[in-house]
Amino acid sequence: MRSLVHIAHVTDLQLADTQSPGRFEFLEFLRGLPGTNSFIPAQRAQEVLAAHAFDAMLSTLGCCESRETGAPVDLVISTGDNIDNAQWNELGWFVTLMSGGALDMARGRPYRGVQSADWPGELAWHPDGGADCWRIGYGYPTVEGLLDRALAPFETAGSLAPWISCFGNHDGLPFGQALPTPSYLARLLSGAKPYALPPAFDPFEHESELLENPETFLAGPSLPVPADLARRVVGRREFVEAHLGAPGLPAGHGYSATNLHESTTYFTHDPAPLVRVMVLDSANLDGFHRGSIGARQLAWLEGQLLACHSSCFDPAGRPMRGEGDDRLVVLASHHGLGTMTNLRQSHHGLEDDHPRFGAEAVRSLLARFPNVVLWLNGHRHLNEIVVHEWAKAGGPPGLRGACVEVSTCSMADWPSQGRLVEIVANEGAGTISVLTTMVNHASPLGPGGLGAGRRESGGLDGPAGLASLHRELAANVPMAGTGSSLEGRPADRNCKIVLPEPFRLG
Repeated sequence: MRSLVHIAHVTDLQLADTQSPGRFEFLEFLRGLPGTNSFIPAQRAQEVLAAHAFDAMLSTLGCCESRETGAPVDLVISTGDNIDNAQWNELGWFVTLMSGGALDMARGRPYRGVQSADWPGELAWHPDGGADCWRIGYGYPTVEGLLDRALAPFETAGSLAPWISCFGNHDGLPFGQALPTPSYLARLLSGAKPYALPPAFDPFEHESELLENPETFLAGPSLPVPADLARRVVGRREFVEAHLGAPGLPAGHGYSATNLHESTTYFTHDPAPLVRVMVLDSANLDGFHRGSIGARQLAWLEGQLLACHSSCFDPAGRPMRGEGDDRLVVLASHHGLGTMTNLRQSHHGLEDDHPRFGAEAVRSLLARFPNVVLWLNGHRHLNEIVVHEWAKAGGPPGLRGACVEVSTCSMADWPSQGRLVEIVANEGAGTISVLTTMVNHASPLGPGGLGAGRRESGGLDGPAGLASLHRELAANVPMAGTGSSLEGRPADRNCKIVLPEPFRLG
């Protein structure tokens, strides 16, 4: 058994500026009601601790070796929704976490937001005490001083392995789906944070306005918070710019001057001699949280696939010559086939790659190229593994090959894990295997300091304890914690999947 590539997969960190005036946390009053996918979740009890959880995960992945071959991690891939509200300050924090260095999210300012003890309403957990639905209904603890400790500066480890990342819907759209109108931007950069909807405002009646005119949801009563010009909304160009300026390998973290010039966030990277990773941009910047691929990107993808095949199939399923030497192809994107349904076009939107293509077009293209053996994605915040056997999916009889689609749970929510994914050659057998292993960050199982109204020693005075608390809080979210579908089935977690060797690996 020979390792061909060993990848660490993380996704959906959704690193949030928790004090931003441009967030919609007050929509949490809809939690548990049907038909609220556009509104919930709007806030997480554990989100102020996300940076510590992700830092612990990156430190853990840097120490991992393959359980089968002993190979170290060749590449860390974050498949999008790296940040929560498409803000420049959030993007800077993410790049610091990935690259390593001093992280200071508060810049000396005390926390002022929905988790403050004196903030109106009972929708958010207030660590410093007071009545809220999390404490009353679910037993969440009192942890005095937690908010200041969570936002205090700390030194991040960064990824020890080379790293790249994908562009997701939360990386380019406020709330992962709304268009940043001039009125929204003015609210975002202001010092007034809304704490409720406008009077008599029915969010269901105004659901379409959440995409086109999100500022209407922010016109309710507000409280003062420190303004910050670094909250400006970013797009693809700024996302590339931040990666090009980040230290570490590979240079630019996969992005190039061409990406910057063209404002594109798709590229290829070769982490191993026989493997090419193709990073896709599945976000539709015309709004909504689901994904799709634009016409220019789809043509680019076809050209890149041809370059990794000596032989493949034409659209009718007839054998044809490729345009390059054979390589195993790993796709990485934020959305997978199940969520590539967003063909939206808006005159007010930011998307410039039209028309949009969804799952059917992407599936038909990939089915022609047997060297595509692995697809890593996120977005749904759950663990799932699907093996696509293209010839059995209704394609022409000449098509062959299979691809393992691996969706990994989010860092933001339970179970807050990463995943190791290794492709190995089963020498002499004419097969390869895709090995997947879930990884918990190496923080204490319990954070300590939360026992029966008393502070225990250790626990929450360091980054590891704060990372542990993030996981414990996420585990206790009703219907989305332990025992929920987010964990996936056993077959969606630690697996060995054997595929035919698509070409002679030598």
